[in-house]
Amino acid sequence: MIQKPNILLVAGTGRNIGKTITVCRIIARLAQEHEPVGVKISPHFHELDGDPKYLFQSENFVIVEEKNISRKDSSRMLQAGAKTVYYVQCKPGYLAGAMDYLLPLLGSESPVTVESGGLYDILEPGLLIFITGKEVKKNFLFRSETRVLHLNAEDVQQFTGENIHFINGKIAIDA
Repeated sequence: MIQKPNILLVAGTGRNIGKTITVCRIIARLAQEHEPVGVKISPHFHELDGDPKYLFQSENFVIVEEKNISRKDSSRMLQAGAKTVYYVQCKPGYLAGAMDYLLPLLGSESPVTVESGGLYDILEPGLLIFITGKEVKKNFLFRSETRVLHLNAEDVQQFTGENIHFINGKIAIDA
């Protein structure tokens, strides 16, 4: 299991439950004092708009540095204040390979906020924010060592991220 205390991971029970809003609020909060990095990981492959800056491309995963302003989740992270944003498209079973390439780019000096449903299977983040929607599309098993902040989809609108900090290379949360 890869230990990454500078990564804050946002996951949830399905789509359209507020994961991207939550990520963007955290990035905006961290950008007040740091140069946060954003990552969006998607298991769905589709054609990329504009002139994407490919960092890695294979039939199993693609890693792009987001540079375009659009409505895409990765672009929203950039607009929220992330210094750098990476967008990863990855087929099931190949996320570990994608992370082998991506983790050295992320480093450990900056806070990294990741939106991904599958990354928790291979990585222990500094903090996991787990959002539960009305419809549960997948079950999630939490490891005992994981610090988890649980939010309901209804709570996302009130969540500001003000209790999230980056201290000494680690994601921290007020008690």
